[in-house]
Amino acid sequence: MRRSLLHIICLITAMVILAACSTSRKVAGDGPVSKQKVAWKTGECIVAKTNIHLSDNTKKLDLSVNGTLRMKRDDVVQLSATYLFGIQVGTLEITPDAVTIISRATRQYAILSYEELSSLTGRALSFDDLQDIFWGEAKKSKINGFEWKYESFSQLPDNRPIPSEIIFNVKSGAMSVNLDLEMQNHRMEEGWSTRTSFNQSSYTRLKSAEIIKIISNLTVLSSL
Repeated sequence: MRRSLLHIICLITAMVILAACSTSRKVAGDGPVSKQKVAWKTGECIVAKTNIHLSDNTKKLDLSVNGTLRMKRDDVVQLSATYLFGIQVGTLEITPDAVTIISRATRQYAILSYEELSSLTGRALSFDDLQDIFWGEAKKSKINGFEWKYESFSQLPDNRPIPSEIIFNVKSGAMSVNLDLEMQNHRMEEGWSTRTSFNQSSYTRLKSAEIIKIISNLTVLSSL
């Protein structure tokens, strides 16, 4: 079970990376965002409660965890997952320098550079590509058995729209996996740590090749 939790965190990471690969930078066409141009300022901070639901069409994967999404514009996106009683499972942290995966359940972590992620996906990836998804600026897409979309939006106190549900789906043959990321109670909040702290001496750092192998396998559903 502990090992599977690492794979769950990697699966979330893989789906976000695939979404960034299959979309253009800014929203085009219809949809809530295109009706109101959103102007974000560097350094703006948003916090939201989340529910992360992973499932597949075989019913073998059916997991829901709560969590928190914290974002500072042009600096960081932090998505943490927790079980009951606030026990943290892991964190996906996206910064301009790298993507960091922390599995507190297995006491492992990995740091992936954008050069490594670009090599994995076969296209240039940047922090902006990943950030745009969470701030509602990326174009929903469908490509090569993978699709994702903004299911709904909510409004900040100043009436700017922000995604409240993002659905990711990967299909391979008869297999289909869904990641439903719901966000609620959005608020503008500063004062939180923009970098996740943990005692690295108590964790095992996975080599980039190891974590990329896990992500590569999960993107084609071969590890489920």
